[in-house]
Amino acid sequence: MVKRILSYIQQTEVIQSASVLVGGTVVAQAIPIALQPFLRRYFEPADFGYYSIYISIIGILMVISSLRYEQAIVLPKADSDSVKLVNISLSISLIFSIILVAIALLFHTSILKILSLPQDRIYILFLIPLGTFLFSIFQVYNYWLIRKKKFKSISVNKFSRRAVEGVSQSTFAITKYSGGLVLGDVIGQLVNAVVSFYQSVKCGYRLQFVNPKDAGRLLREYAVFPKVNLLPALMSTICFMLPVVFINKYYSAEEAGYFDLSKLILSVPLALVASSFSSVVLNKTADCYRNKKPFIGEIKPLIWIVLAMSLLEVLIIVLWSESLFTVIFGDKWLVSGEISKLLVFPYALNFITSSFTSLFVALNKITWQSVWQVFYFLMISTLPFLSGLSFENFIFAYTTIEVVANSTMIVLLILLVKNTNEARD
Repeated sequence: MVKRILSYIQQTEVIQSASVLVGGTVVAQAIPIALQPFLRRYFEPADFGYYSIYISIIGILMVISSLRYEQAIVLPKADSDSVKLVNISLSISLIFSIILVAIALLFHTSILKILSLPQDRIYILFLIPLGTFLFSIFQVYNYWLIRKKKFKSISVNKFSRRAVEGVSQSTFAITKYSGGLVLGDVIGQLVNAVVSFYQSVKCGYRLQFVNPKDAGRLLREYAVFPKVNLLPALMSTICFMLPVVFINKYYSAEEAGYFDLSKLILSVPLALVASSFSSVVLNKTADCYRNKKPFIGEIKPLIWIVLAMSLLEVLIIVLWSESLFTVIFGDKWLVSGEISKLLVFPYALNFITSSFTSLFVALNKITWQSVWQVFYFLMISTLPFLSGLSFENFIFAYTTIEVVANSTMIVLLILLVKNTNEARD
């Protein structure tokens, strides 16, 4: 039986590619996860609450930092056009980050009030533009490496970031610097950007000027990404990242910290596997689509793996969450274990959808995804109206919204695959 399974893996390219990415990502993500019991005992829940706000804002800004042109890097037939798209995306992101610095300088007092951040956390506002640009560099080069099928290089990049981030945050924890979580993340992102650039150069990329004529041609050719996908993608990311900001504003930084830990642990399959699977699905499906070949057989093994992992996560959390959180992180994190019993359901569904949403890009059907993202945003936008609820009831309402939204996305993915196959027949 074992030999048959190993033989199947060796003969299935999509699993081999995914295994390289997942293996590297598991090693990389194991570092911050393994450090959590240590960090959670040195930093207070409020420190993690503020750190989560920083991460959430960067996650939102990342969507618009290069106007979504980075997603088009995998699509051109000629590598020369892809290289130009890389450089165009980096230029747009740099300009965007400079604008963010100007906004932080001019309106920092108002922004602190809106986010309910104390004055001693003002450094977060000025690290956000840098963090956004550094992460954008990685994101852009990541798509180039996906195009070149350099999945091992992507794994090395992720490991470099997490290793340096882990060492930095641990050092700040020992020195009892409360801002160490944010600063350690920035240091890790800096290393990630440098290593990603080096890996991309090894794979044929060149940092060079793009003449206005070529830039205009490519911006027009792939204008569908900012025109159709930018606003809906921003809405979708806001939906995922903004709840922690709401919790900090309407409840407390401590409760935002409890939510942050639940989100971190429940997102382990998402962080370890989903992005890797999504990259492989994008590469394989785009290849099949360009060459007018069937693709469902290529990704079917990943579907079964994702479903099995989702079910396993739900069972573990529902049965043992409180015990696991208190034993591993300490008694002060019991609340995280309690709310995880609810949150595990939307996170399991989100793991499934995140693994396969790249199908919309690969099959050139991003309009479908955009419609859903608007629907998702409208549902999440009701959360501020629920701020009068207790924290526990607020989490229940948020869970219900997420389950409905992710279930709808699964239905949409099934319809996309079905319609594409029928069109090819």
